[in-house]
Amino acid sequence: MKVLIVHAHAEPKSFNGALTERAVATLTAEGHEVQVSDLYAMGFNPVSDRSNFTTIANPDYLKQQAEEAYATEHDGFAPEILAEIEKLEWCDTLIFQFPLWWFGLPAILKGWVDRIFAYKRVYAGGFWYDKGAFTGKRALLSLTTGGVETAYSPSGLQGSIDQILYPIQHGMLAFTGFDVLPPFVSWSVAHIDDASRAGLLDAWDARLRALTTTKPIVWTPALSDLDKTFRDTVPSFVVHGVFTGEPPAELVAAERIAVASLKAHGVLKSIQLASDYRQGWLLLRAADEETVWGHLRALPLFEYLRWEVVRVG
Repeated sequence: MKVLIVHAHAEPKSFNGALTERAVATLTAEGHEVQVSDLYAMGFNPVSDRSNFTTIANPDYLKQQAEEAYATEHDGFAPEILAEIEKLEWCDTLIFQFPLWWFGLPAILKGWVDRIFAYKRVYAGGFWYDKGAFTGKRALLSLTTGGVETAYSPSGLQGSIDQILYPIQHGMLAFTGFDVLPPFVSWSVAHIDDASRAGLLDAWDARLRALTTTKPIVWTPALSDLDKTFRDTVPSFVVHGVFTGEPPAELVAAERIAVASLKAHGVLKSIQLASDYRQGWLLLRAADEETVWGHLRALPLFEYLRWEVVRVG
């Protein structure tokens, strides 16, 4: 397997640096080919302008997409841009390694996407998602946070990490055809001890060894489910569940697995639990209400809750 790591941290001795170093060592030991684009070390310029190109489509007005299309047709990308595009096309798996800054990518990494994900070369109208240029390739975010994991839960201070990463995982990577793997998040790395950091590196090592077998995130709706206005044709339902009894602990564990499976298969769009965990709200995607009830009856805790189902879309 060919792996491209795009590394975005200015300090080589940072924990991000340690994660990239471990990734190179582990993947190489597993027999994979690895290239690293260390953006700060390269002095990569994140500003997207005419310096992206050696050709000019319109000297009077800069429209990036038009210039990218023209450069694609006339071999007109600047050498440093072409080199990164060719790495992107070379790899089977793309890894972004970065600290989460202001709920997103560091500017240097966002600029890399702006300049390298070129129109007509990397994407185009209708040339996206499951019809994208990188269909069959995998992508993975490895990131560090300053805050603790609970702060990035649906009921936490910062909101769900899945929501925060959605513009990156879906809007950049899935958009261009990648199968996006669940992210690897190193929580609160500046505030934990060395033993905990060592444990994170070991966990990262295990994730890397499972790159080819890890199931990607299922994004819904698929292109085939959309109407001509790009709206989902599959209905959505809000499900409200309230506990009426005390379930056995083993069923609670089984319930977590079952709910995770619904999410992995694109049925469960979101879930919100009350602070006392005695009730919850699920947003499900299904053909009809009967199908929703079928999913609910399959849950291990079905008999321990009172359910209400309302179609919302």
